[in-house]
Amino acid sequence: MELIRVADDAGDELTLVNYNGRKYPNLPGCMETKVLERLPSAEIRSDDILVCSFPKSGTHWVWEMVRLLVAGQLDRAEFGNGFNLMENCNVGDYYKDFPSPRILNTHVGFNELPEQVKVKKPKILYVTRNPKDVTVSYYNHVKKLAYNYTGEWKNFVRPSLEGKFEYGSWFDYVKDWEEVKKTTDVPILTINYEDMQENVFREMKKVAAFLGINRSDEFVKEVCDHCSFASMQKSRSPFAKVMYRKGEVGDWKNWFTVAQNEWCDHLFKEKMKDCPLEFRYSLK
Repeated sequence: MELIRVADDAGDELTLVNYNGRKYPNLPGCMETKVLERLPSAEIRSDDILVCSFPKSGTHWVWEMVRLLVAGQLDRAEFGNGFNLMENCNVGDYYKDFPSPRILNTHVGFNELPEQVKVKKPKILYVTRNPKDVTVSYYNHVKKLAYNYTGEWKNFVRPSLEGKFEYGSWFDYVKDWEEVKKTTDVPILTINYEDMQENVFREMKKVAAFLGINRSDEFVKEVCDHCSFASMQKSRSPFAKVMYRKGEVGDWKNWFTVAQNEWCDHLFKEKMKDCPLEFRYSLK
């Protein structure tokens, strides 16, 4: 592993971790603990639940709701106090001791997950979101956290969508998962961010059924209300204040210029020409 500096279109840089040719966030202690090197051999249990998505696609929102659905009761824990990102150095040393069922999350691709995933076959919740809102959310994310990035949006959007920054290309990530779903016997449920924003109760009912969790409609609704963005934004947790910014579908319209939008549409058509996936960019 090594630290690298990756520049946007104007030369402003982000400091990232390079490992096996892939770029990851430079989380505190990541280089020292070598958590990325240990990830392939991490222990997986058959009753684990993995929440997998490209960054800024709703990973932690889904994690919070699944945590409560599994527990069967609401709690007063601050949002974000215990999210279990597998490649986070602060998680890698201790999630092995969590009681079952563990709810883990990650932004790595399927083939970067621990090798035991293909053997133990835990249930995977794969979360998708349209690339324009992902890019806007990621830009605000790196501006708030300790990336020491001072660049402007106009210089960020192109290299981000072309996969220059952490976790690489959204297009490659999404297409890889679509291929995995055709070939693996690991149980995977795809849930979409825009669908959740449209009707989160409906989508969480699907999640509960997939996980084999029997909860009343009233409780599922309580979980959805408890984990609304309005509730999470009121949290005193510094993590929650950074992670839950707006949560809107279509915020990209406040950021993309006409030219940037046209370029992004062209890039999408080029990159996804062999992939039939479609995404919603607004909710009517």
